[in-house]
Amino acid sequence: MSKIRALYTNEMIKISRRPSVIIVAAVTIVISIIFPFLMRIIYNSEFAYEAERDDRERFQNYLTEAKSDLKNVKINTVTDNVTIEVGGKEKTIAMTYYTGNDFLAPLANSIFYEDMLNNYEFDKYPLTMNWLSMHSMSAYRRSIEGMISLNMTAFEERDAEWLTEYEKFSTAREFLRKAVMQHDYESLCKGFEACESVNTFEEISVNTIRRLAVTDPKGELEYSDASYLMSYLVDKEANQKMLDSGLENAGDLPRILTEERREVLQNTNKILEYKFENHETFGGKSMVAMMANFTTGQIARYALIVLLVLIAGSSVSQELATGSIKSLIIAPVKRWKIYTAKLLSVITWMIAGSVILTLFSILATGLAFGFENLPPYLYVSGGNVTAMPFVFAKILVDLVQNIPAFFYALTGFMISCFTKNTGVSVGASIGLLLFHEVPSILQGTNLPQKFLDFTPLANMDLAEKIFPYVKLMYDTESIDISPFTDYGFNNPLWSMVLYIVVMVFTIQLIAYEEFTKKDIA
Repeated sequence: MSKIRALYTNEMIKISRRPSVIIVAAVTIVISIIFPFLMRIIYNSEFAYEAERDDRERFQNYLTEAKSDLKNVKINTVTDNVTIEVGGKEKTIAMTYYTGNDFLAPLANSIFYEDMLNNYEFDKYPLTMNWLSMHSMSAYRRSIEGMISLNMTAFEERDAEWLTEYEKFSTAREFLRKAVMQHDYESLCKGFEACESVNTFEEISVNTIRRLAVTDPKGELEYSDASYLMSYLVDKEANQKMLDSGLENAGDLPRILTEERREVLQNTNKILEYKFENHETFGGKSMVAMMANFTTGQIARYALIVLLVLIAGSSVSQELATGSIKSLIIAPVKRWKIYTAKLLSVITWMIAGSVILTLFSILATGLAFGFENLPPYLYVSGGNVTAMPFVFAKILVDLVQNIPAFFYALTGFMISCFTKNTGVSVGASIGLLLFHEVPSILQGTNLPQKFLDFTPLANMDLAEKIFPYVKLMYDTESIDISPFTDYGFNNPLWSMVLYIVVMVFTIQLIAYEEFTKKDIA
């Protein structure tokens, strides 16, 4: 054991002194430190929101623009009493008939902005970045446009069905005007219930909007915070639909929910409800901080692959090329001990490199945006939502995400045992990166899904299996935590782990056999 320890120490010293390793490691660390600060500069210059603005002046400009547009269109207005038969009885109503070209939008805008300027209390109800108010206004304007559109129907064509539709828009308009003028968001929900056509978010149910209205009755939440709370509710609804149907959209094909996925979706809904109830949202800095940290991690991951492949790919081949390995072979130490020491040194660099890069990126992101803007990883334990500190969670997540990088390095180590040419072993290992595109290419073929699930790289991304709620740490579901997130692979965790173990064991067995039996002259 002492000889392995001595050999291991010697290997670690040799690796740390290689110029190529020093250069790549230094560049990688510098990138991990600098990138979050660059994102901070961009955030300050382009994304910072200027809170002070005059809503009256803005609305006056919109009204002026709408009236200017009306001057350029032809519009005729006729008012008359129209008799419509409803339920067997005649009903006479004073109505308006609009004719002309391209006047619908500017007329609706003119009516809406004029009403706002004359009746809205801007000092009492500031509109700046208020989610519910902004969408109440959008729906109110939509109701006005809907009524104008119905009034473009000729008098003789108006019937009971037309009148029903007109009354829906008219009722919705009154509710929505109250929602806008008084910040009464129950009226917003009633307006949507009165006329579905005015709902600017067809994919969001009225009950979902009502939940946000209840939690923010005065519209005091900032636009971004309210948007996040709404997204939690929408995601909950989508998850519940999958749970109710028993089907999940994975890639281009729906799949039957496994018990594992069903549990994940149920727990995800618990976490979303927890975030909603506790108003855990992403502020501007938090959003950019998390994206900066994520992007930095992605860049550092590829740099780490290059670093590890350089280390592992040259571990044996370089010494074979220079002949320096002969001094170890002729020493009174068994080859398996030399092999073990070299392999352990590569593994150490794998783990240490991943942890160090993660720590540097977290430190830089925290200093650039504030550590309070780095949210914890939420998961469900014993039926309750539990928080894991960001630093600890990110280290573990990155280690799991780097499993493919570790695989490339171990493959490079195996190739290194076969050749004296370091370029061949390093180049072949880096070439494996191209296989990241293989699953997406195969996905477009007619190959059976079971065959695709068995491809090697479809079994190496364990991040979302071990940390299924990691995307909830970010402000968007669109990021790819794993390279194959959208490819539809749905292998169980145990089979993926077994697959990786078998692959790594096979590679190292081949490397061991070659190293211990190789004729080193």
